[in-house]
Amino acid sequence: MGSETLELMPGIVIPGPFPVVYLKNSRALVFADAHLGFEEEIAAHGLFLPRIQKKKLLEVLETVLGIVDVEWIVVAGDIKHQFGQLGRVERRELFDVLGFLSSRVSRVTIVRGNHDNYLPLVLRRYSNVELVEDYLVVGGEILVLHGHKDVLPSNTSNYKLIIMGHEHPSLGLRDKLGYLIKYPCFLYTQLKNSETKLLVLPAIGAYQTGTSVSLEPSAYLSPIMRNKVLLNESKPIVYDSELGLLEFPKLETLFNVLSETVA
Repeated sequence: MGSETLELMPGIVIPGPFPVVYLKNSRALVFADAHLGFEEEIAAHGLFLPRIQKKKLLEVLETVLGIVDVEWIVVAGDIKHQFGQLGRVERRELFDVLGFLSSRVSRVTIVRGNHDNYLPLVLRRYSNVELVEDYLVVGGEILVLHGHKDVLPSNTSNYKLIIMGHEHPSLGLRDKLGYLIKYPCFLYTQLKNSETKLLVLPAIGAYQTGTSVSLEPSAYLSPIMRNKVLLNESKPIVYDSELGLLEFPKLETLFNVLSETVA
């Protein structure tokens, strides 16, 4: 069994088997990639999925807000899904989620992701919800961004940690019968030529199972992951409601072990 909570560095905590990270000093909770409105867009293409994104998101947030003391919610991009429009259901779900958040904490900040078009049409209803471009500095030492653009400041050594979304990382593991199970995971790594750490968040959206972690740069969506990090030093951290938080070895070690096992 894994651990119940995990402190990655002083004051930076994964507060249980949830796709969120808690910043103690700022009393801030960070999550990414809710993709509200996903089921509506998929339905427009003839595939009907249960509408669980909003329900699961609110369940996670309600649970975590009962565990840690939060005054500030930070969304690291893609709170919504549709590119070309603001869907009717998507708009209603955004109102529901933002209404919940703005009533529970004093401040909500959304770092714009590549799916967050038309979001200002919704946010003007809430006085304590703000939208920022590119990145957000938290506590002077932590940088939060979405990850779809290479927008890192020229001097990243000013920051001890960068938090991003966009990748929806996951780790594929085989069970005793040989079936491959895909587990969403955090990916904790380090920038090249820097002491700055980088934490890639799993998607909080229930349907966004994501990109399998790899040592191959071209496998990643983000230009930051492709060009700026030490992939061999990256550590997956799986979260699961039954298993808890499971820390795995660095990818270089992990894939060597898996290749030897398969051989």
